[in-house]
Amino acid sequence: MTSYWSVVAMCWVVFWLYWSVSGWRLHTPKRTVSWAFTIPNTLLLYVGFVLMLIQRNLFAPLGIRLAPSTDWLQATSTMLVVLGVAFAIWSRLVLGVNWSATVRIHADQHVIRTGPYAYVAHPIYTGISLAALGTALVGGTLGNALGFTLIVVSLCSKGLMEERLMRVEFGAAYVDYRRGVKFIVPFIL
Repeated sequence: MTSYWSVVAMCWVVFWLYWSVSGWRLHTPKRTVSWAFTIPNTLLLYVGFVLMLIQRNLFAPLGIRLAPSTDWLQATSTMLVVLGVAFAIWSRLVLGVNWSATVRIHADQHVIRTGPYAYVAHPIYTGISLAALGTALVGGTLGNALGFTLIVVSLCSKGLMEERLMRVEFGAAYVDYRRGVKFIVPFIL
C-alpha cells in the first residue's frame, strides 16, 4: 500500500501546487455568494480532505477497513487518482481566467463549452471527485470513505450554487448549454 499511497500523495501535491500557482489572477466579481455559504462549505471540503488523506485515524472506528488492500484494487484506485487530477487540471486550464476559488461571476466571464465542458458542466469537480474516490479506496478505511463523502457533498453544493448564479447571469445561453451536458458525471448525472 505504501508505494500506491506515495503515488496518490504525489498526485495531490501536483494538484495543490498547480492550484496555488494558477490561482493568483483575481478579477473584480460582478456577482458573488455570501460568506454564510462559502465558509461552511469550504470547511466541509477541508475536513473531507483531512479525513480522506489521513492514513492513521485517531478515533478507532474511523480506522475500520472497508476496502481490501489487494494489489489490483490499489493499482486501479491509484489510476483513478491520476486520471482525476489530470482531468481537474485540464478543466482548470480550459476555464482559464473564468476560474475563481469562490462562487462568483466576473464582469468579462462567459460560458465555456469546449474541452471537458463539452461533456460536463462542472468538470473540475468531476476530476476532484474521481481523484478523491481513488484516494479513499487506496486508504480503504471508514475515515477515508467519510472524507470522500464530505468532499463530494461540498463540491455538489458548490456546483448547485454556481448553477444558480450562471442561470441568473447568462439566462437562456446557460440553460441551452446545460441541456447538452450533465452536472458532474459525463453522460449520466
